[in-house]
Amino acid sequence: MKHSVFTIIFSLMLWIMLALPQAAASAGIELEVRGLQLQEKRNVEAALTLPPSIATEGRIEVRWLERYLDKAPQLVEAALQPFGYYQSQIDIKTEEEGLGGYRVIAVIDPGPQVTVRRMEVRLEGPGGRHRSLQRTLAAFPLKQGAPLLHDLYEKGKRELRLAVSARGYLDATYVTHSIRIFTEENAAEVELVLQTGEQYFFGEITFVEKTGLFTEEFLRRFLSFSEGDVFSHLELHRSRTNFYQANRFDEVLMAPLVSQAVDRRVPIRVTLVPGAQQRLRPGVGYGTNTGARFTVSYQHMNVQKKAHAVISDLNLAQKKQFFETSYKVPLAGNMNDNFIWSVGFQNEDFNTYDSQMVYTEVERTFGLGTGRTGSIFVREFREDYEIGDEDSVTHLFMPGVRYYQRSYDNPLNPRRGYQYRLELRGGHDDVLSDTTLGQVLAAGSFILPVLPRVTLSSRVEAALTLRDDFADMPPSLRFFVGGDKSVRGYAYKSRGPRDDNNDVVGGDSLLVGSIECEYALNNDWGIALFYDVGSAYNAFHDIDFIHGAGLGIRRNTPIGPLKLDFANRISESHHGLRIHVSVGFDI
Repeated sequence: MKHSVFTIIFSLMLWIMLALPQAAASAGIELEVRGLQLQEKRNVEAALTLPPSIATEGRIEVRWLERYLDKAPQLVEAALQPFGYYQSQIDIKTEEEGLGGYRVIAVIDPGPQVTVRRMEVRLEGPGGRHRSLQRTLAAFPLKQGAPLLHDLYEKGKRELRLAVSARGYLDATYVTHSIRIFTEENAAEVELVLQTGEQYFFGEITFVEKTGLFTEEFLRRFLSFSEGDVFSHLELHRSRTNFYQANRFDEVLMAPLVSQAVDRRVPIRVTLVPGAQQRLRPGVGYGTNTGARFTVSYQHMNVQKKAHAVISDLNLAQKKQFFETSYKVPLAGNMNDNFIWSVGFQNEDFNTYDSQMVYTEVERTFGLGTGRTGSIFVREFREDYEIGDEDSVTHLFMPGVRYYQRSYDNPLNPRRGYQYRLELRGGHDDVLSDTTLGQVLAAGSFILPVLPRVTLSSRVEAALTLRDDFADMPPSLRFFVGGDKSVRGYAYKSRGPRDDNNDVVGGDSLLVGSIECEYALNNDWGIALFYDVGSAYNAFHDIDFIHGAGLGIRRNTPIGPLKLDFANRISESHHGLRIHVSVGFDI
């Protein structure tokens, strides 16, 4: 034992002796900034970052350090001016520390903050009368009477220029952009004048697609603008996104030929490189709702060289198996005008129920404008199921209508936007159905940034059924709560009304809501706090809500956010932590 202690002490002494020369060689400079807080302090620290050339072979060149510090007051002044401080008092001193190191101490009194006593921002030219641009002017972030913050000035200047350009005023330029500082009066006068110039429009649209796989009529479906519309870079970007989302093209280039504009009409050249028209994509994954899964997706995007599409999906999970094949025929109109025929099979084996279903559906979809889609459909299915003490088979013929609207800044990892969907469907026992019922389903969600790193999101889902006999409703038309997209903390579809044997048999109506606050640690990672509440119930009876809350970890990926949630049941006497894993952004 004594030998071991001696060995440890000797090793430590040897390590210290060897480390001393290295410590001297790596002697450096520590910077301490006093008198400032938050962003102002960070800006000054960045401005006073010392160049590597001050140290040579691990030793500080005092002469170069002194010359550099002579310039420090000017650097500090420049770093504080963007925050409106123009009369700062700066004291720079150095203290020598051991091993040849130095501490640089900057003691700063920023002085009074300059305020904006006169603010004039205006538009001149034809665009000056545009009502929406006037609203952009009114929303200019730098205000009269407020501190002079240069970042707000630059932000407003940039946003105004983008708003004008988005409305087709491509020649817009700032003819006046000045900030006059009156240091003795701690005041500033801002004048900003944007000359809009004339408005431009979309001109002739030509397509360059050398393979000849698609007709021009089909390609125009993906354009969100027409010849003669007001020119907009946003619409060019939206159209480019439409082409990529069609899953038919590997490269898309939307080129506005501004220099070739005639009578302010800008020709557009669309260059397309088609991708493989047949794709087979296997995959594996895991979700706490259905367990481990294996998936295969097959797509043929140009059947008979008519741009018809066949899409087949096979999903083999522990608790759910699913297969569907759809045949899509594009119709005259935009990219969302289609005729779709689908057939499929679904098997579900949950603790709550077992179900096997075969179905077919015919749907006519309509593009109703940017981000909006409507459809009419007829769905026929046969479902064989066991739930509670029921063992039955139900056949239904269900026509219905759907409406969907979506708007997000990023379709995979959004920070701002919303979506909602509505569906009405029903069947009657006089028309190829075993029971009579009608259902209304609605769901929506939004996400909104509230601080630079904080986003707030919420979702809500509701459903109501008017029916004859609840026992004739198959599980696919009943409602349950619990799971990743419902109330976290509970197993998937594990809660709802119970029968006389205390088995969960689901309800004919649904109410679910959730609110979540996420803090972004960086561009890829974040943490979230969430609270979920929901109830599956029978209409016109008492509603019994369950609640779940917890902490989540977020990771942005190319296929959407990866979510790892730790949720606790807070509405039942038996509390328990449940882990939920899901991938992708959805309602």
